[in-house]
Amino acid sequence: MNMCRTEELVMRHIDAFNAHDVDALLADFAPDAQWTTGDYTVPAGELREFFATAMESITPQLTFRRLIDGGDVVAVELTETWTHGGRDRTASLVAIFDLLDGRITRSKIYREGSADA
Repeated sequence: MNMCRTEELVMRHIDAFNAHDVDALLADFAPDAQWTTGDYTVPAGELREFFATAMESITPQLTFRRLIDGGDVVAVELTETWTHGGRDRTASLVAIFDLLDGRITRSKIYREGSADA
């Protein structure tokens, strides 16, 4: 996957996330994609519920910082903002995406601090 297509995929993913458009967000995932954030791995087949619940409860937003393209593996540095308990929160994070045929097959999210603190 070339840099242009990779960056397009990542930006489409971020835009769908920020629009809370679960259908658009899931369109770039392989059907059996794995998503891990912190120590939690979303069970197979539950990505839709995971994202829908998160987007309703904490209204997260991502800001793109930079992308490191390793071909089939991409690292993306982001800033995430969200609301929890009526308070605005911000954290830096890195998302590692494994890619195959233009789709995300595996994601691992590394976040500074806690998503709910």
